[in-house]
Amino acid sequence: MAKLFVICGHGAGDPGADGGGYTEAERVRALGARIKALGGSEVELGDTSRNWYRDGGISRLETSAPVVELHMDASGVPGAHGAHVIIKSGFEPDKYDRALADRLSAMMPGRAEKIVHHSELANVNRAARRGINYRLAENGFIDSDVDRAYFNEHVDDIARVYLEVFGITVSSAPSEPEAGASGSTGFAGGTYRCTVDTLNVRDAPGLSGSVVARYHKGQTVVLDSWYVSRDGYIWGRYTGSTSGKLRYVAVGRATGKPEADDYLVRVG
Repeated sequence: MAKLFVICGHGAGDPGADGGGYTEAERVRALGARIKALGGSEVELGDTSRNWYRDGGISRLETSAPVVELHMDASGVPGAHGAHVIIKSGFEPDKYDRALADRLSAMMPGRAEKIVHHSELANVNRAARRGINYRLAENGFIDSDVDRAYFNEHVDDIARVYLEVFGITVSSAPSEPEAGASGSTGFAGGTYRCTVDTLNVRDAPGLSGSVVARYHKGQTVVLDSWYVSRDGYIWGRYTGSTSGKLRYVAVGRATGKPEADDYLVRVG
């Protein structure tokens, strides 16, 4: 039986907040995927193709597990940063709320209050009416360079916090096996064109790799046939012409097949 039910906020055409070339919907889905991968069968990840706010999914949710809904904040105010947990007005925080707020705010500090109460948020109210053990977690500000950089570089660390707070044993969660051309993801080596304004190049596959360069929309890169799935993305690689070192780029989300909104599309 699952010990935690995870909902990823926004989605289904609603990007949520944005900052630094990222959207809230995409980032919290990357986090949700890692919580599930590291938590295994003890975590139930809600359908990430849905918008659980817009379709009122919590009103029909059947689970006895505690529920957390993942979000990132945004304010447009320079210097605003920090994580916090939202619960229903009039409710006392339980052990999960307190532990999660303490751990997340230690990683991404800056909020005056680690736990805040709201009465106007639809899913907060829906869960309260149905007696669901629910909280909404704002995993920092996506429009804060500080919070966004920490989130991107520590996705697995943040995922482990959720698991530890809810008493779930963390697995090693191996990545998908490396593959040659035309592997199970449909990935193949060749010339790829960048479709996004900015795409980071890293010195290791995954969000923990250091950014060493960037590609911009319309530029091309020749990738070899190696790939790996990590942090919710498919990573390809090439050898730097000047450094002679392996470099890694996120081709797109790890959906199991090429997608129209991939960051790199094969052109040759």
